[in-house]
Amino acid sequence: MVVKVLLIILGVYFLGKMIFRSVISYFFGKTVQNMNDQMYQQQKEMSKQKKKKEGKVTINYQPKSDKTFGKEDGDYIDFEEVK
Repeated sequence: MVVKVLLIILGVYFLGKMIFRSVISYFFGKTVQNMNDQMYQQQKEMSKQKKKKEGKVTINYQPKSDKTFGKEDGDYIDFEEVK
C-alpha cells in the first residue's frame, strides 16, 4: 500500500515535471526567437548604415550649444570640503 502511494506520487511528480519543462521551453522558445529576429533586423539596419570605403574618414561636427541658465532652472548649493 505504501509502495503504491509512493509510486503514484513519483509518477505524478515526474509527469508534472515533464509537462512543465515542455510548456516553459515552448514559451521561452518563442521569446528567444522573437529576440533573435529583432537582433537580426537591427544588425541588418546597422550594416546598411556602416557601408564606407576603407580609408575614408568622416567627421561629424556638432557645434557647441550655448548653455544659459536662468533663476528658475535650479538651485545653487554651496558646499564645504570636509577633511
